[in-house]
Amino acid sequence: MDRLVVIANPVASQFTGGSHRDVMSTLSKTHEVDAIWPGSASEATETARAAVKDEVSIVVAMGGDGMVHHVAQALIGSESTLGIIPVGTTNVIARLLGLPGRASKAARIIGTPSPPRVIGVAAMTLTRGATESVHHAIFACGFGLDAEIVIEADRDPYRKYRFGSIHYARSAIGVGIKTFPSRRPHLEILAGDRSAVGTAALIQFRDVYTYFGKIPITFTSEQPNPMTALVLERLRRRRIPQIAVNALTKRSLSAVNEVEVWEAVKILELKADPPVAVQADGESLGMVDAAVVEWNAESLRVVGN
Repeated sequence: MDRLVVIANPVASQFTGGSHRDVMSTLSKTHEVDAIWPGSASEATETARAAVKDEVSIVVAMGGDGMVHHVAQALIGSESTLGIIPVGTTNVIARLLGLPGRASKAARIIGTPSPPRVIGVAAMTLTRGATESVHHAIFACGFGLDAEIVIEADRDPYRKYRFGSIHYARSAIGVGIKTFPSRRPHLEILAGDRSAVGTAALIQFRDVYTYFGKIPITFTSEQPNPMTALVLERLRRRRIPQIAVNALTKRSLSAVNEVEVWEAVKILELKADPPVAVQADGESLGMVDAAVVEWNAESLRVVGN
């Protein structure tokens, strides 16, 4: 039997002991399975990295988007395949990839032999002072506005897990109306021959960009190819209703004043003074002085549906 590792987050909002037992029972029929319970996000990544080194065929992330994000960091560019058992609050990654929302059904798909799909991700090289790090985003990343929404949502973990997308929406309204309109442009943003000075840059490379349950948010009517960047010069309160309507109705946000939408982006460069908050897949990555976001095609193997 091929070996399979299940890295689980028992505090994910939809996790139960019964669902974990069912998943292990299903996967044990076709694979030699190890269950691992990491104590932190970094431990989840290191555990997945060790599994890749041991040539484990499938590494399963059982949790929410955070667990999937941290496990995937170790699998980028490897021969190991990512399996997803979505038991988190919003499960954006699983939904965007068309994977089942029920743990038992997701486990059956993982246990059924089939060729993996290979997807692209965004490679983020982040600089703060003399320190440089590399992260990968599976469905979205951003600097400024959305990163501050993530930080605000994380201030109250209970409400995040209990109310999910409603909590994210409340956090977005709070940041968008109370905090961010006072932010002055401090980002130099470049993509090819395009440049701007702004307060935020949001980068989309799947069909939708969302933390709000099943509500899709788009920057333009066209799908990203490979990436689409929304550059926000300023966020003024009077423009928030128009931004919300356009995003929810798939109208281009480029029609909004002080908003630019850049399509067909392969590499985006950013410098910040003062530093700017950054997020990937809804995970806060702290503050950075500079960043490069580059499309990395066919770099992550994922169990197919």
